[in-house]
Amino acid sequence: MDFTKKRVLGRTGLEVSRLGLASGYGIPAAGVERAFHEYGINYFYWSTPRRSGMRDGLRNLVKANRENIVIVLQTYDHLGLTIRRSVIKGLKTLGTDHVDAVLLGWHNRRPFKKIIDEALVLKEQGLIRFIAMSGHSRSYFGKIAQTNDPPVDIFMLRYNAAHTGAEEDIFPHLPKDNCPGVTIYTATRWGKLLNPKKMPADEKPLSAAECYRFVLSNPHVDLCMMGSKNEQQMLEGLIALQQGPLSPEEMAHIRKIGEYVHG
Repeated sequence: MDFTKKRVLGRTGLEVSRLGLASGYGIPAAGVERAFHEYGINYFYWSTPRRSGMRDGLRNLVKANRENIVIVLQTYDHLGLTIRRSVIKGLKTLGTDHVDAVLLGWHNRRPFKKIIDEALVLKEQGLIRFIAMSGHSRSYFGKIAQTNDPPVDIFMLRYNAAHTGAEEDIFPHLPKDNCPGVTIYTATRWGKLLNPKKMPADEKPLSAAECYRFVLSNPHVDLCMMGSKNEQQMLEGLIALQQGPLSPEEMAHIRKIGEYVHG
């Protein structure tokens, strides 16, 4: 398994880098452009808050590289009232005529029909290419992995060394054919796996790269998100691509720390 090579994002057919970059943490425009040009990162998550660094970086990138980047636009609309407005505003802000996916944020049960209908219309009109969805209910995502109801092309799931439940509740239920893309957030468990105060006695905290390697070492995972505040944090995380999958010894050690942090 080579983390430096792109991977097909499930049934979308999109080729994506193994690490993606989220907008909500403060990464500056220069970091966004450097991630693409120097490190091959091509998956960008236009999350909330929609910060200026990602906005300006993507505006510059889409001018000459639109066909080579994947943009996912998030909405927390749970009623279906603002999803169209949010997408159109995002397209105008980023200077593109479409995004690769709209992400329906934080759904732990089936979204209202109006939300799905609005997303499908946007898809038919070519404003979005695919539908993504995030949530915390593992059992719900395990269910829709088998039924494709609602029709979600990309899952965005919580999975890290301290929260491994997806290994039982979701991953075994993913279909072998026509599988949704699987992307992961909270790889560092909101920073707790990096915090010296949360570690067992005489244990060093994990690095961001180790957290990302843990996630990407799972064969069901296509991509892991980075929430970098600055270029230095981004570069520290990108080490994961060169280091590749965890060895059995590294995996056992990180799982032990994750169990302690979870407990």
